[in-house]
Formats: sequence, C-alpha cells, structure tokens
Amino acid sequence: MEKFIHEVLGMDHRGKPHQIDQSMWIDQSMWTNLLASFDDKKFMKAMVNAHAPEEGDVDVQSLFHLVDNTLQGTTAIVDSIVNPKGTQGSGSPDYKPLKEGFNPPLAAINEVGCQLTCKALDTRNVRQTLVSLFRELSSYSWVNKALIALSSLAVFYGDFWRLAWVEPSDKLAESMAILKGLPAITKPSDPQKISVFGILNEMIKTTLNMTQCIVDFEHDSKDFPELSTMIDVTSSVYQIIICILGCSIQFTSLISIVDDNKGKHLPAFARKVNMIHHAIKQHYEDFSQKKEEIKEYQRLLRIINAPTDNVELIKALLYIKDDPQPLFIGSNKDKVESLRRKNVLLLISDLKLTSHDLSILIKIYDECKFREEGYEILWIPIIEEEGEDVIQQFQSLQLQMPWCSVHSLKLINRVGIRIIKEKWHFKQDAIVTVLDPRGRVSNQNAMSMIRLWGRDAFPFTGAVAADIWKRPGINWFELLATDFIFPGIQAAIKAGKYIFLYGAEEPKAVQVIEDSLKKIDDKAIVAFNVTKLQLFWNRLESCMLSKLQTRADLHEPLMQDILRLYTSFKKDGGFTVLTKGSRVVINDSHVYVTMVLVQYEIWKKHVNANGKTFDMVFKEQFDLLYVPPRCHHFYIPNMVGYIPEDVKCPICPRMMNNIVKFECCHGAH
Repeated sequence: MEKFIHEVLGMDHRGKPHQIDQSMWIDQSMWTNLLASFDDKKFMKAMVNAHAPEEGDVDVQSLFHLVDNTLQGTTAIVDSIVNPKGTQGSGSPDYKPLKEGFNPPLAAINEVGCQLTCKALDTRNVRQTLVSLFRELSSYSWVNKALIALSSLAVFYGDFWRLAWVEPSDKLAESMAILKGLPAITKPSDPQKISVFGILNEMIKTTLNMTQCIVDFEHDSKDFPELSTMIDVTSSVYQIIICILGCSIQFTSLISIVDDNKGKHLPAFARKVNMIHHAIKQHYEDFSQKKEEIKEYQRLLRIINAPTDNVELIKALLYIKDDPQPLFIGSNKDKVESLRRKNVLLLISDLKLTSHDLSILIKIYDECKFREEGYEILWIPIIEEEGEDVIQQFQSLQLQMPWCSVHSLKLINRVGIRIIKEKWHFKQDAIVTVLDPRGRVSNQNAMSMIRLWGRDAFPFTGAVAADIWKRPGINWFELLATDFIFPGIQAAIKAGKYIFLYGAEEPKAVQVIEDSLKKIDDKAIVAFNVTKLQLFWNRLESCMLSKLQTRADLHEPLMQDILRLYTSFKKDGGFTVLTKGSRVVINDSHVYVTMVLVQYEIWKKHVNANGKTFDMVFKEQFDLLYVPPRCHHFYIPNMVGYIPEDVKCPICPRMMNNIVKFECCHGAH
C-alpha cells in the first residue's frame, strides 16, 4: 500500500519526491490537479485501499445533524452578506434536534481540519494532502469519512462567519472579527470578491446536499438490501472529500488579504462539483423512487392477500396516494364508492381490445340479471405508450363502454399495474378478473369462459367453468366451429357435411392444400383456412386456458385433442382437422394430411366401394402414411401462468420434460 501511494505521488521509498516528478507536482496548478483527481481511477483505487474500518464507529445521524446545523446556519449568514437586498437567507435555517450526550470524534475533526486549512496550501500538493486525509480517516466508515471531513470544514467556515453576525454591543466578537479581517473582506468596495464568496457558499451547500444523499441512502438502504448498489458510496465519498478540500483551499485563499486571484479557478471547479452533485442526486432520487415503489408494492400485496372491501382494493390498484379521481361511464362521472358491496369484473386490457370481446361483454352487461344481482364492470387500461394519439384512442374506446372506466391514464398507480402483471399474469391479451364485494378474487381470469359461453358463464367463477366442462356431450370441435368465425359452419355440421379446417405458416403449404381440395369434386365438403383468423386462435387458446383453470387432467381425450391441434401448428407449422359433421376423423399435422390429399387421384376409386365412405378411405390412407413421432410432446401457451409443473406421458410411464420456449408470431398465427 505505502509503495503504491509513493508511486502515485511520485515519491521514492523514503517518501521523498523524485527529482523528475517534484517540479511536475509543485508547478502544476492546484486546481488542475484537483480536477484531475476526480477522474483518476488509479489514484482513487489507492485511496480506497487505505480503508480499514474498526468497530465502534461514530453515530452517522448524530454527526450529520451537527454538521447540517452548522453549515445551514453559516451559509445563511453568507447569503445575507452576498445578497443583502435579496431573499436568500431571509428564512430561518431548519435546525435539527441534537442527540443528547453525543460526542463527536474531536481528535479526527481537528487533525483533518489542520490538513484542510494548513498543509494543503503549505505543500501545494493536493494529492499528498488527499493521501494524508484518507490515512487519517482510514478507520472510519465511508460515510463517516465524508462527515468528519465536512465537520472540519464546517468548524472552520462557521467559526469565521459567525463573527460577521454579531450585535454591535458584543465588543469581544467585534475585536475578533477585525483581527480575522472580516471588515476588509466584506467591504462593499470589493464586489468581485463578494461574488466569489457567493459561488463558494453555493458549492458548500451543494457538497452538504451530496453528503446528505449518501447519509440518507446508507440509512434507508439497510431496509432494502436489493437496492444497496444503486449508489456507489465509496466513489461518491472519494469525490465529496475532493470537493471539501477544494472548498477549504479556496476559502483559505479568499480570507488571505494578500490574495489576488479573486477565485478565478473556482467556476471550473464548481461546474465539476455540480456535475458530481447532479449524478449523486439522480442516483439517490432513483433509489428513493424504487424504495417507495417497493413500499407501495408491499402495501398492495397486503391488501390483495387480505382484502376487507372491494373499493379499498380498487383504490389501491388505481389511485396514486388514494387520489379520489372520478370514474367515467361514457361521458358521465361517477364515484368509485358506487362499486362498494358489488361483484366487480375488472376488464384489464390495452387499446387493442377486440370488437368481438367488447360486443360479448356489452351483451352480458345489458342482461337484466347482471346488474340486478349486484354486478358491475370496470375497465382498467394498461397502456405503456404516450402521446395525443394514445389519449384519443383511449377516449374513443372509453365512449364505447357502457360501464365504468378510469378518468385519466396518467393517474393510474404504476405499482398497481405491476401487481396486475405479476399476480394476475396480464400480458397483452385482455383478461377479466372477478372481485367479490369483499375484494377477494373469485376468478383470476374469466375472459376465456366469457369468450366460450358468454352470458351462460354467469356469475363467472371457477366453479361455474368446472361445472360447464362436466356437462355431457361437450364437443371441442363445436366449441371452435362457431358461425361468427366461420359463417354457415353450424348448418354444415347439422347437414353432416365433411369439414376441413386447416392452417399453415408457409403460404406454399396452404396453397398445396387448397389446390388439392379443389380437385375433390364433392359438394358435401366445405373447407376453411384459419391461418390468419385471430378469432379462431383466441377461441382455441380460450378452450385450453379454461380447461387448465379447472385443473383438468391433461390426459383426458378432450384435452389431448385440443393440445394436439395447437401442438401441430407450433411444432410442424400447420394442422388439418377433418370432420364429418361434428365427429372428428383426423386431427393432426398438415404434413401427413397434405400427403393424402395430393394422392387423391390414386385412392378416390375406393370411395363408395365396398361401402366405404370418403372419411373412411381418407383415414385408411392417412394411417398408411403416418409415422408416429419418436417423442410425444405438446405445447401450452403460457397466457396466464396455468402451466402444470409435472406431467406424466400419456404413452409411457415416464415424466415429461418441461421446456420453456419464447416465440413471437408478429401479431398473427
């Protein structure tokens, strides 16, 4: 350590300057050297390595209160001298109560004071002074290093300026002020020097504020260990001590009557101090914001985990600091209190809420029993974008809703949005979270059952969904094949027609299927390309989600059929379903079905021969070409986190591997 510091300072092993470096350190401007010290990583590392803290350190808060009181009072005096006609210093300093019986480290404060006020100007080698300072402060914590150095400056600064603020009757103070040169220094005939005192005074205030940021950060971050690295306390204290040394050198120079520099180097140094202050303050403000977000997050979690009232929960999610902003119904205002003691469906979406979802919810809302039985809907928009276009889209969508919505996007509690995303698993697709009158969640996401069964899903609880799925005769194909997605398909089902549903990522694959279907001259066949039908994919995923929400057995045939269709598309890039009416004949990858279709001219002669129908022959041809995959697997869209951890393979007794995959379909399947 000693050797390294000697090398940094240009000294030999005896601590004496090398002849080649002596002139460099003495002739260089002290201010230039001070400024260079801020960004000298090698020198800072040497100072950091001198840190050797001991137990029984000084009470940080008590020492800071002493320093803060001293410098607040002193800087107020200087403000009144620099600007006697202004408003600066007109207010009383905010003195903090002092801890009774606290004993500051007087020996260290006096020794550091000597280093700051005497030795720095004697040697003119600020690097050597900094080495001495860090050696003297080595046994103290990093924050106390800054506080002790600032205490030394405060004593020196306060002792001098206190004499400028005395009553005329205090002859002792008057005599001491004259001996210190106060009348000569503050005389109106030297306005340039007075202005320099003003710059220095502001720099001392800035240094005090930097130190307070570090003190408060150290105190508060103990309760938030996850935020403990948001400020680099070590480098910040290193920079603060350089600021203190610079202030002390400048002040000592200014109160010397023979000084002719008039603080010409101070503005450049002050700019650097302000830059450092801005960085530390910004880090501290970021820390404070994160700290408040964590506290608010914990508060909201307590309310969500043990709610007593639905309005309490809604206010917590929506409002910043419980701001009672109104709710809107169309263009009319309403109070959040109107939701009290009601079952509330929280519609949570971005601005891409589909017209189909909106129309289903409007039909439900218009049902007499919905509101007669104490139900209400509240739209909570989760919108990351900003701008006038976004506000206009929000207001336009708001006017289409006959139910309550928030008044303003800007006032939504951002921590509430985080809770919604993390705990209720909102991503991009709209969800409907159902709250009972006490604010308890009776269904984390009822949107899937609303899409599938509309008003028949009332009152939208998980128990209702489980009961619906237990009804006999539920056909997954009929759930997907609705007239609003495929006009006329229900009539085709009732007529017992052959129905092809197909989809593929590659346009060429779709083209091959369609060209092959055109060659089949059978009016009893209807076909639908679902590749770009988002409503179909939403409904398919709603089926999967609704079943998963009921903690369904993944091995049951209905669930396996739905998973097979979805997996065929995700794994092989496409699927094909062939049905006769609502009876499913083929549900598999488009690869093998396409192979059967392109060979139609070969096997069509078997249709209606020996009593074999089209579907029977098609199935025979498919079975001939089909090669079972080596591995059995299926895909589940992780829409709201309902993913089972352990799944047994339906073919063999082994447990299936769970592989996470991230995928983007660019807004379409």
